[in-house]
Amino acid sequence: MLLDNRNNGHVGNTLRDHLAAGSKLSVLSGLFTIYGFSALKKELSRIDGARLLLSGWEDSPLQALIGSDADLRLVNQLDQKRIARECAKWLASKAEVRSAKAAQNMFLVEDGSQGSFAVHGSSAFTPAGLGEVQSDTPLMNTGINEPETTKQLLCWFNSVWADAPKALDIKDELLEKLEFIAADQPGDFIYFLTLYNIFKDFLADIDEDSIIKTKTGFKDTGVLQGSCRVSRFFMQPFSVPVAPSRGSV
Repeated sequence: MLLDNRNNGHVGNTLRDHLAAGSKLSVLSGLFTIYGFSALKKELSRIDGARLLLSGWEDSPLQALIGSDADLRLVNQLDQKRIARECAKWLASKAEVRSAKAAQNMFLVEDGSQGSFAVHGSSAFTPAGLGEVQSDTPLMNTGINEPETTKQLLCWFNSVWADAPKALDIKDELLEKLEFIAADQPGDFIYFLTLYNIFKDFLADIDEDSIIKTKTGFKDTGVLQGSCRVSRFFMQPFSVPVAPSRGSV
């Protein structure tokens, strides 16, 4: 079964058909976002448990947990705080989360409404990967319901999950990030975040010493320093974030 989120079936709809009360879900994904969770929230609330194996965790910025430009329609609904709280609650009660160094994407349902089922391919656990929004790039996935093949995929997933030196438990770290997204932030942080989103496409080319003349004194102002600080904050790899305080900008 081909799933390309366009003319040949959608990953999200297919998973909804197979996830049922009592199911178990194992996911290997290069990305995980709160809106990916939200797309399957109803089905995920009914399953017995889930295992999330996230690749590239160490190099992912905080913004990746919220979404990309492809998710702009969802982000503009301004409900990310609520969704982050719901996602954190679900993870805390039903999921285990580990990191992995495996460049694969896979969803594997055990004890589903139609038996075991797997989706393997290029779709990550994001709205674009599930087919909720248009992907920037073509996607191709294979839906697999053949018992022997799904059994082999499960055995392979279990071996990666159990690789203790490489599969590190990151559940607490993920919950901290979700709690930060769900929390109220000080006004100056929101201001600098707005500046970041306006100018983020140009930040990689900014060299404040060569672009801004020292004589103007602008590079010493709170506006520039705060904007650069928020830029570094959102583009840095996952770590416990600290919002700028009023006395530090």
